[in-house]
Amino acid sequence: MYRVVHDAPAAIFLDFAHSDSSIPLTLLYALESRRFGLSEIGMRLPLVLAGAATLILFPWYAARHVGPSEALVFAALLAISPLLYFFSRTARPYALTLLLAGIAHVAFRRFFEAQAPRTADAAVYALSATLAAWLHPVIGPFVVAPFATAAWQCARRAPGAERRRGGARLAVLALAAGLPMAVLLLPPLFVHPESLRLKGGLDLPHADTLIGVWYLWFGTSATAAVLICGALALLGARAVWQRLLEAKSAVAGIALTAIAIVITRPAWIQNPLTFGRYLLPVLPLLLLATACGAVRVGRALYAALRLRGGGASIAGALGALAAALPVLLLALTSPLRPLLQYPNANSTHAVYQFDFRPEHNPILHLMDGIPLSPWWESIGDRPPGSLAIAVAPFPAESVGWDAPRWQRLSRQRILHGFLTPLCADPRPTEVPDDERFRFRNAVHLEDAAELARHGVDFVVWQKPYRYLAHGLDVAVGADVAQCGPALRQRFGTPAYEDEWLVVYRPFGGTTGAPDAAR
Repeated sequence: MYRVVHDAPAAIFLDFAHSDSSIPLTLLYALESRRFGLSEIGMRLPLVLAGAATLILFPWYAARHVGPSEALVFAALLAISPLLYFFSRTARPYALTLLLAGIAHVAFRRFFEAQAPRTADAAVYALSATLAAWLHPVIGPFVVAPFATAAWQCARRAPGAERRRGGARLAVLALAAGLPMAVLLLPPLFVHPESLRLKGGLDLPHADTLIGVWYLWFGTSATAAVLICGALALLGARAVWQRLLEAKSAVAGIALTAIAIVITRPAWIQNPLTFGRYLLPVLPLLLLATACGAVRVGRALYAALRLRGGGASIAGALGALAAALPVLLLALTSPLRPLLQYPNANSTHAVYQFDFRPEHNPILHLMDGIPLSPWWESIGDRPPGSLAIAVAPFPAESVGWDAPRWQRLSRQRILHGFLTPLCADPRPTEVPDDERFRFRNAVHLEDAAELARHGVDFVVWQKPYRYLAHGLDVAVGADVAQCGPALRQRFGTPAYEDEWLVVYRPFGGTTGAPDAAR
């Protein structure tokens, strides 16, 4: 959002930026903001559509090449995958790059191995691979990996027309994808090489990274579920390797990405979430192998029961239950269950996804140290979602935004309260109060009409405080301390105040909710 507000399209095109902004997505958001106003739905829609397409296309393709039963279990595992859920609802490119990378591998194989290659397949590969790499350069090694496996196939062929034909096809694909990649990726690399250089040479995965990432890929906080699903994946890996035509190029892509991680040492790669995101293509392969292993167990159980004289219906039911075991295990231990509460306007908060193991989630521990006013619990007896509460200030880092806890205690809808232009200079976490931005879960506190339009019942000012926990001593909110008096002048006498916060009834807000006691 900062780049949408402050940068021209040309500047966006020429810089990957230090904060991992996706160039094409940022350009799209800039266009949306200028044409009809940018909203949460407008930002997330490309990723939601990509996630839905993945849920349909990946199992459909698996049904054709691996088997319908395996594809059915695979579809269920994809549907409950927390990572895919989060990435399909976050305004970052990961869900889209996963879909495009899968399409690129299929299109590459179809063109390279066809008796009569079609130009459309080469075009689809070039478009998918280029767009994926432009959206998120990290996916680059994965989308070019089919060249490695195809070149190996060519090298194994006897010298002659067949080898030359394979080489010519590789040249066509390299030219079709290489030229647009160069046009889109080289300018920002040459103009602002520091944007990527400053994010490299910093970190490497640790032992806990390599352990924690399996909890993320499987989507569970339970070690038993990881071990059982891991065993099923090992049991089904051979079927995936033999039946899925793109398995070899996908494994090569994962290997190339892992090598790139070791060489470049990207920032924050020691976190399981970052590591799992870099190697996101592992997820569908892993879940497909798990599905194949579960179906294999189910069929073996059915055959054993029938051999012992069991009835077909009972044997079939038990076999189906065995095949569905990973789905049941992961659903029962899913970290998504807290997000089912109503309301939940902060379901993409990092606390829910950083690490599915609570004892290993540093954000969860950091947020426990944020001072908590008893006011939040005091309004918990109101009907869920009956109040809209705008809270300011929004911190520079989302880990300091305690909305998940406020929402859990109050059972009310929490909105971002923007201080600009009421009392603060333009902040990197806020947007101007103009028609370019039409956010549903944020409101400018200066704008009475906007407060009324959002039905805001309370405006809460989180007072500046010192964070003293987990060995940290940090002044929080000092940069906007002057906004306290400005808010009092704007909204008048508080409805509630304690050492941590001040609560106001906004001018133009609704008045149906009684004030909490001081």
